[in-house]
Amino acid sequence: MAAPLHPDDRLQAPAPARTLLTLDGLPGGRVAALVVGEITDTTAPPLRRSLLAALGSSAGGLDLDLSAVAFCDIAGLHLLLNLHARALEKGRTLRVTAASPLVRQLLEATACWPRLGADPASAAPSLLLTTELRRVLVRPGGASPALRGAGGSLQVRIEGATATVTWPAVASGSAADGTGRRLARAAVASALHRAGLRTVRHRSAATTQARTALLGPPTARRGPG
Repeated sequence: MAAPLHPDDRLQAPAPARTLLTLDGLPGGRVAALVVGEITDTTAPPLRRSLLAALGSSAGGLDLDLSAVAFCDIAGLHLLLNLHARALEKGRTLRVTAASPLVRQLLEATACWPRLGADPASAAPSLLLTTELRRVLVRPGGASPALRGAGGSLQVRIEGATATVTWPAVASGSAADGTGRRLARAAVASALHRAGLRTVRHRSAATTQARTALLGPPTARRGPG
């Protein structure tokens, strides 16, 4: 039985594609990204930039969960093939660990699934985490209210059995602020606990940036006068 729609999800138009979540610290030095929305010729360029950044931060490669992508045209296919080529240039790999029926159909129709599709066994650690988090972060039409209008993606760093979650900055008074954010933090913590993490820490990107600005850049060490 399908879960009832959240009041904020009714009559929501499909959202442009965005990287909703990035996960690093995965086995093999891999980074995972959860993409939501519609990938078109207009939404592909900013999505490409965020995914290239995720790929660049990895040692082993990038795992893509595309199961929440509502639409993907030829621009999305070109994006995936370009990312795959860039990964190989850097000695890394790109894997699609999950795909919506539309994306899977596109990749199979163009004979790209054997090249991009991940082996389920090797992708299991990444897919377990993105699946649990997708259940609490994705709503019909795109991101959950706690991440709509956020200036970036949710970042999760895994170190052993500890996860550090960095929340993107949001406008004060929005649906993603206040009580909505507190409920979302609890839901994300529960999802990570279900995936096997024992300790979950939360921090705000805005708070981190503010502290950095307050401290200022490190002072260059002076040599002997």
